[in-house]
Amino acid sequence: MNICVKEKMCRLMIFACILALALQVPGTAMADLVATASGTEKDIFNPLLNLLSYASYTIGGFMGIGGVMKLKAHSENPTNAPLAHGLGRCAAAAGFLALPSVMGMLNSTASSTLNGSSSFSSFQM
Repeated sequence: MNICVKEKMCRLMIFACILALALQVPGTAMADLVATASGTEKDIFNPLLNLLSYASYTIGGFMGIGGVMKLKAHSENPTNAPLAHGLGRCAAAAGFLALPSVMGMLNSTASSTLNGSSSFSSFQM
């Protein structure tokens, strides 16, 4: 029965990812983006960051649900369901849910400018 639940969750995750890809705005297709890009890193990587954000939120949500289910199983029968499995899944869910914020911070840091040049290229050692 456990394999059946895992298989159903896997199929649901794949369906959710395909649905997120299908609902992308057609104007953000890579061919249109390259043709109309203004040359900044932020414009080029936005569709990729959006896709990774959708995937990260989806995986984080499923991992959180799985972690809560494992914690519930531990509370009902502590000898057969270790606490570490539930806590590990909850920690992984927190990491996946925080990933889009970290990616956005890194993207804005990498593409920010100081006096017309990139902040990384103007750094002097």
